[in-house]
Amino acid sequence: MIARAFLLLISSLGAIAAPVWLSAPVADAPPANQLRVDGNACGPACLLDAFRAGSEKWRKSISRIEGKSDSAKIRRIIFDYARRPSALDPRKARWNRRFGIASPDLVAMANELRNERWMGTVKQEIFFKKSRESESELLSKVHRTLSKSLKKGLPPILRIRRVAWRAPKGSSNKSWLMIKPHFIVLTGIPEKITRGATSFQVTYHDPWGGKKLSGTIQVPDGKTAGMTTLIANFPGSDIGKKLVRRNEPTCLSLSSAIGLF
Repeated sequence: MIARAFLLLISSLGAIAAPVWLSAPVADAPPANQLRVDGNACGPACLLDAFRAGSEKWRKSISRIEGKSDSAKIRRIIFDYARRPSALDPRKARWNRRFGIASPDLVAMANELRNERWMGTVKQEIFFKKSRESESELLSKVHRTLSKSLKKGLPPILRIRRVAWRAPKGSSNKSWLMIKPHFIVLTGIPEKITRGATSFQVTYHDPWGGKKLSGTIQVPDGKTAGMTTLIANFPGSDIGKKLVRRNEPTCLSLSSAIGLF
């Protein structure tokens, strides 16, 4: 009898200690694969992915896009929305095969894809550390921001960057230089993190191959000292690795997100 009561106590404590997980409204939505369309189509692929993993109103909006396959839908998104003039340079289209798409143009496309304006305005949030902000404070702010969009029904699109410790051409001073940007879709996050936490787990969809993956968002460590952003420790994401030179320090940086903030 005592042993049984002890086991019940242990199991109840485990249940109390287990973190509550905040998932995308459609947690089992399939990830979109950009490689079936173009190597730089991660932005349009993430729009398809985020909308159909979102709440009903977001799913209804993306269902209007014609196409019997993900590839056809991504191409339609590019043709109908990504060929419009860029907010950064109206002389150019929002998306092109060489450079992909910039975050402000992806924000504009997300808002144009909405079925109704009352659904909420999609915005971009920048995640660079401020001068008097600690790394743990930045982590908490990022967690609150990402949680807000998930709770409102739209999985946020994260902009990560492959960076390498190298000197720019014509200089001998090394710094963390971006060598490849990329977009992914966040699908899960712990509902709360403790004060002073240095990391938290996430699940996400990577359009580079259409994968369901997990990883950690964390503050910089000794190997990434000098970073002004959080680190996306995503072992399953190989984006930009082929551009890294031999024995060159590298990591994935979390620079911004797009969602309902």
